[in-house]
Amino acid sequence: MIYTTPTAEARRSEIDAVIFDMDGVLLDITKSIRVVNCLAVPFYLRTVLGWPAPDDLLTSDDIEMFKNAGGFNDDWDLTYALVLHYVSKGHEHPSASPETLNVFQPKLTRYAARIKDRGGWLRAAEEIAFDHLTREDRLAVETDYRKYLIKQIFQEMFAGEHCERIYGFKASLYTGPGYVNLDKPLLDLARLPKDKILGVQTGRTYEEAQIGLEFCGLSAHIPETSLITKRDGFHKPQPGGLAKLAKTLAFTNAIYIGDTLDDLKAVQNYNIAHGPAKYLSAQVLTGPAGAANEKLFRNSGADIVATDVNEVLDWIQGE
Repeated sequence: MIYTTPTAEARRSEIDAVIFDMDGVLLDITKSIRVVNCLAVPFYLRTVLGWPAPDDLLTSDDIEMFKNAGGFNDDWDLTYALVLHYVSKGHEHPSASPETLNVFQPKLTRYAARIKDRGGWLRAAEEIAFDHLTREDRLAVETDYRKYLIKQIFQEMFAGEHCERIYGFKASLYTGPGYVNLDKPLLDLARLPKDKILGVQTGRTYEEAQIGLEFCGLSAHIPETSLITKRDGFHKPQPGGLAKLAKTLAFTNAIYIGDTLDDLKAVQNYNIAHGPAKYLSAQVLTGPAGAANEKLFRNSGADIVATDVNEVLDWIQGE
């Protein structure tokens, strides 16, 4: 299955660069990062705050709501926002268990919707959580909202035994195997175009991206100048990362292959700010939401919607 717009078909022969997102495009992360998205929150509530939070407190669909709210391409920020939701509601309803807190408003769905209405990003989540609190209540919530520990737990759960290599410290709170080991390559290397410039823009850290490139066999194909990561300071859906690649790689017409609304919006924001358009947007359905995102991507203006990255590469080469 592949959906293409007339614009995409008209520009297909002009494509001279292919830029990949990583998670959900090059790697299937449904059993790795997406699981950590769900498990890091109750782990923090149990380990740091002593709450009886079950592992099934959150689902992948809950995570997808926040991804679609915008500005949560950074999984650390997403985890902060989710922890803050439970911490702030826990202070309002101290006798409620974590799994029953969503009986009270705002429920998780409403929280995500309000974040989206305010333009997305962690700052909107923090405004919603803190705006109505007294100074005393805000200080109490902030005491339990320890972002450095939330991030540490996420990193340790993701990296496990690779924690020192990826993050520079040994895991101490979570001692199990890293969920990174469950990343699954999606790219068929035999379908890589040999006559196109290749690049990657990902929300991963540099070290996370390096191990990801190893997993999918792209290390030899993506030099330093062709890789944009968290350390470069660009955050999708802002277009800065795509702009840097356009300048560094000096291509004429590129295609960016992503799997989230933030990927699509990054292309659209780049084309608005830096026209004439240099990027086509290709959205694949191998992210954690799968085919459920097809209609969303088409309605949001994607140039191409495909089953996976390999189908996009075949289309580029006219197959």
